[in-house]
This record gives sequence, C-alpha cells and structure tokens, in this order.
Amino acid sequence: MLFAAARRDLGTPFGLYQDDPVGFIEIVLGEPLWSKQREIAVSVEANRRTAVPACHSASKTHLAGRLVAWWGSVWPGRTAQVVTTATKSRQVKMQLWPHIRRVVEKGGLPGSCDMMQWKHSDGFVVAYGFSAADYDETAFSGIHAPHLLAVVDEAGGISPTLGESLESLMSGLHARLLIIGNPPVDEELASPWFEERCLSPLYNTVRIPAAATPNFTGEITPLCGTCPIEVSPHPVADHLVSRQWVEDAVGAHGSESRYVEARVHARFPKGGPRKAIPMAWLEDAALNDDPAPSTWVRLGVDVAADGGDEFVIARAEGFTVRIVHRSAGEANMNATDVAGTVLAEIRAAEEMSRTLSSDRPVRVKVDSIGVGWGIAGVLKAWGSEGLHAAEIVAVNVAERAKEPELYANKRAEMWWNGRGLIQPRADGRGATVRLEVPKETLAQLGLLTAGYDSSGRLRIQKKADVKARGMNSPDQADAVLLALYETEDGGAARSMGSRVAGARL
Repeated sequence: MLFAAARRDLGTPFGLYQDDPVGFIEIVLGEPLWSKQREIAVSVEANRRTAVPACHSASKTHLAGRLVAWWGSVWPGRTAQVVTTATKSRQVKMQLWPHIRRVVEKGGLPGSCDMMQWKHSDGFVVAYGFSAADYDETAFSGIHAPHLLAVVDEAGGISPTLGESLESLMSGLHARLLIIGNPPVDEELASPWFEERCLSPLYNTVRIPAAATPNFTGEITPLCGTCPIEVSPHPVADHLVSRQWVEDAVGAHGSESRYVEARVHARFPKGGPRKAIPMAWLEDAALNDDPAPSTWVRLGVDVAADGGDEFVIARAEGFTVRIVHRSAGEANMNATDVAGTVLAEIRAAEEMSRTLSSDRPVRVKVDSIGVGWGIAGVLKAWGSEGLHAAEIVAVNVAERAKEPELYANKRAEMWWNGRGLIQPRADGRGATVRLEVPKETLAQLGLLTAGYDSSGRLRIQKKADVKARGMNSPDQADAVLLALYETEDGGAARSMGSRVAGARL
C-alpha cells in the first residue's frame, strides 16, 4: 500500500526514499551496506558535492552504481537524470555500468539498461555514461534536469578543463556531484583537480584508507547478494582490500612509496623520485586489447646471479608479453640445467612462431652479466649443432648504449625503450604492447626510479639499490624489457625506443 500511495502522490513507487538512499539500497535492492558506504550515501543526499579518495578495492564503484539506481528511481518520470563519466570510455563501460545494469535488473527497477544507457519504459534516458577529451571545455554543457546527479569515476585522471566543465552541471537547484577514485600514484601524470576538490570547502570529503575497511576494522559485513548464483554465499568483505594485498603492496613497492601512500592510505603522495615507467601506464597496458601488430617471437632471459634472485624468461609474441618461466634457489646454480630450461622455451617459442606464420627466426636476448655469458655461449653452441634455429644475443646491460649521448648504459636504454612501448600511443589507442603478466611483474616494472648523471644522460636505479632497501630484485621486469629490446637491427622495438630517446622525465 505504501508503494501504491507513493506512486499516486510522488509519481513513482520509490518516492518514499527520495531522502533515504541507504533505505533504498538496503530495502528495495536488498543489499545491506557497511559503514563507509552508508557515510557516502548519506553525504550524496545531504551535500551538493561529495569527494571520495579511496584505497584499492574499497567498493566505491560498487556503491556508485547503487546510488545511480537510487537517483533514477525515486523521482517522477522525466524529472531526474544521471550523467556518469570517467577518464576513459573503457572505465565507464567496464567498471561502473555493469553494476548499474545488475541492480536495475535485480531490483526490478523501471526500464532496461544497455552498455551505457538506462531507459525507462517510456523511452526516456534516465542515466547514461560517456567520456570526453581532456581539453573539451563544453563536454557537460547543455545537460539539465530538475533532479541531476553526476558521478565521476576514476576522478584522479580528470583534467582541470573537464573539471571546470563539470561545474556547469551544478547550476540547478537540486544537483549533486559525486567524484570517486584512487589518488594518483604517478606525479608526472597526476591532475591537480581531484586533490583540489578533496580539499575544497565546497565538498564533503569521505576518505577510505585500507585501515577503515572491514578486513582491518573487524566490522561484520553481510553476505554478498550480487555475485553469480553459482558462487557460494560469502561476506561482502571478501571483495574488499585484504591484509594480504596490503602486505604484498608494501613488499613490492616499499612502505614509503607513492603507490602505498595512494593505494593503501588513500592519500595524495608528495615528492619522491620519479619512476622510470608510470604505474598508470602499466595498468593500462595490462588491459590493452589492441597491441601493435607483429608476428615476431622473442625471448628475454634474466639469469639469476650465482643462483640467487630469480631466473626469469619472458616471451614476446609480437607485442604481447608473458612470463613463461620463473624459478629461484639451488636449481639455478647449474648453468647447464639453466641452459636446458631456456632451450625448452626456445622450442616452445619456435612452435609459436610457426603458428603465427612469422617470417623471422626467434630471437633470444640473454642478460650476459656474470653466469649469463656462459649460458648464452652454450645456447649458441646448441644452435650450431641443430638443436634450435633461434638467434642468440648476449646483452651486457652495463655496456655502452647504442646512443651513448642519451643513456648512461644499455640498461637505461632498455628501460627507456620499454617505457616508450608501454606509454599510451598518440592516436589514443593505448600502449603498443599488451602486458599479460602477474601483478608482481607490473609492480617491478613500476618500481625503479630514473634520473640523470653528471653528463645529463638518463640512468636507471641499480638492482643492488633496490635489494638494499629490502625489496626483491626486479628480475621479472628486466626479462620483459629484454624481450622487447633490440640491440642489433632496426626492428619495431628499436625504432620505438628511438622515438622516445629524447624524452625527458
């Protein structure tokens, strides 16, 4: 009867919840919230502007989807509208809108959703998502509704120009703006807009560090009701940042790193040395579905020095890179055994090369410092005996670079070549490469710092310096970059490296 009365008096059966988003989510959608979610939901109802800087896996996008459903349901037809945006179209389509589609269907809400639109049964578009170019001053012009909600996901990447355009949405009497995201890790890519909004008196800011989430506070969370039915009942906390994830992040990046400051403590990091490869680029490259076309198969081999560290082999199939072998310990002490492992991966790479109909032989780049020199020699001998047909290239990364006026050594040149391939392309299609590698490898690629020597040449932090800080040697990163680095001919990887050779930090 209450819903019928609400439909009659308020124009929608859910009008009872116009000032109660928590009640709508918990009663209508049947999804109990945990404390920080309730705080954000109440803030969106009570404040014109709400900012949420959050740690990794804090359920901020999950909640935003429920708030879109609330706003689009509690106001009379054709009086409410929701606009959602993020820095990339992929983020809008693949992160926020799956949540919206799920709750519209699950909650029996009016209308239906496609990939980035929610239409009521009369055809009115009550909510939609899009992304805009950073320099588009009119991106949000002309959007008006008596009840307007704007949701900005991944707000750390929103440019000041787009941020100013967003303010045009707030001209109405009943408008709300919710901006959510992780504080940016990479100083060189960070936009000041999100941080400035989080500090502005116009915004109610709700910060969510890992320490404030249920797996750290001990808050009991309800069972998850939005996973596929075949998944057994489990607490919502299973989807939130865990103690293990935080321990891994600190171990991989360092307790005082910008990554931990942003992704664990939800603070905007200040200062610190520049990273050779920004983490944001690496995360995008891991999701890249459009690597540059190539059929050339290459291997990068980083040999564990004296059996220590890791012995790692990375394989580049065109510009898609994977880790195909990694091991540590006494098994890596025997050079012949190590060479045998590389031989097995050479044969697998040659089979892949045939599958791809490549017209180039497999090329194997071996870090030849220390025991690697002997392993490269064994592999060359086995090639001359007909055990494989690959090209074996010994790479001493401590030697003089091909462009010595720019790089302190080959290692710096190799890392800068990798940076150029991981950097988003100018045509907006993302990175040249796709990194199908473990998160640990991404962390290593984003770990090392870059600077300049007294001659103004680029230098990369030494492995020894990383290990001296109590962190693992970046062997996986070096193997990936070796697979992509060319020392002899003018292949695609080298030409890309040359394109960015003059770039500065």
